Amino acid sequence: MQSAHLREHNLSAILTAVAAAAATASPVSRAGLATRTRLTKPTVSKLVEELMGAALVEEGAPISAGAGRPMVPLTPARGTLLAIGLEIAADHVACLGIDLAGEVLSQHVEYLKVTSASAGEAIDLAATLVGRVRAEAGGLPVVEVVVAVPGRIAVVDGRVLSAPNLGWTEVPLVGRLQAHPELAGLPVRAQNDNRLSVLTEIDHRPGESFIYLRGSTGIGGAVVLEGALLAGANGWAGEFGHTTIEPGGALCRCGRRGCLEAYVSYHALRERAGLSDDILIDDLVDALALTRDRAEVIGMIGRSLGIAIANALNVLDMTTVVLSGYLAPIADELAPVIRETVERHALAAEAGPVLIERSDGFSDPALRGAARAALQPVFNAPSAWIDRVPPTPAR
Repeated sequence: MQSAHLREHNLSAILTAVAAAAATASPVSRAGLATRTRLTKPTVSKLVEELMGAALVEEGAPISAGAGRPMVPLTPARGTLLAIGLEIAADHVACLGIDLAGEVLSQHVEYLKVTSASAGEAIDLAATLVGRVRAEAGGLPVVEVVVAVPGRIAVVDGRVLSAPNLGWTEVPLVGRLQAHPELAGLPVRAQNDNRLSVLTEIDHRPGESFIYLRGSTGIGGAVVLEGALLAGANGWAGEFGHTTIEPGGALCRCGRRGCLEAYVSYHALRERAGLSDDILIDDLVDALALTRDRAEVIGMIGRSLGIAIANALNVLDMTTVVLSGYLAPIADELAPVIRETVERHALAAEAGPVLIERSDGFSDPALRGAARAALQPVFNAPSAWIDRVPPTPAR
């Protein structure tokens, strides 16, 4: 008889394998799960029945595979659980609700200039959006609420220690959210927006190693080693925006000088070009190109990024860089400038070409990543949900 720990491990392995197969549009059957998880077929069948009974897994229509018995595909159950992602950025607050299959159940975005003065208003708005999403999702059980913030988060209590591009310092974000009726009793945690953004990229690049750079409120990123996100001692690994590209250079909002963010963040680019703060992050580059020669804009951004990337490649010995956020749509324009700079400064260039690629994921990766992260408790400990999930609703 399986011990409770072994049973939990096996349930997690099966549910994770079902979700991974669904994410890559590769249907998996009970027999396929036995091969993937290296569990016996009787064990797989028994645990799949438990997951189906708890409305965590569902069967699809049989698929004929030639002469043998038709394959019965398994997928994460739709419409039985709700995971909620929140994003607080310089120009908006957004909320997304997805089910276990990753299908969008509700999504809302409200535009707001988020600053130190408007921190309370932003948190209140986030709570209001959570209430809307819960209502539109039909009262499904909530797994977790995860908030994406462009800053450093205290692991213990979810305080925003510092979010320079929002002007936030020591903001008790999680505590304030949980004080709202819309989130009362719900598990809530906050995480850096870039570390959440990269989760969707990892799904598209299983097992790969790469440096991830995202242009948004600031310039952030992550380091992925063979499909695993590098955390660091404090969970802050990947803070490329605060690497120094010019000692004693421009003043960054973090209070230091010469940071990458002091040159190519949303605020830095907008303020340097004299653009209104009504310009949205997604419209930033096009707006800049109206004020000066586009090649000049691309060159300045590309050279700044290239120096930071070269330094990172020298330390990490990697060959692939993925650009996301406002950097993704201009990745093809940036690539030659970045590559030229990297080749002058990075040892990695001696081993072969450095790949500069664009993220082809969602336009809102931080929000999507937050919602994806909010599902993780189910995959980590499925047994906790076996008795809590209501029967599958009739369709």
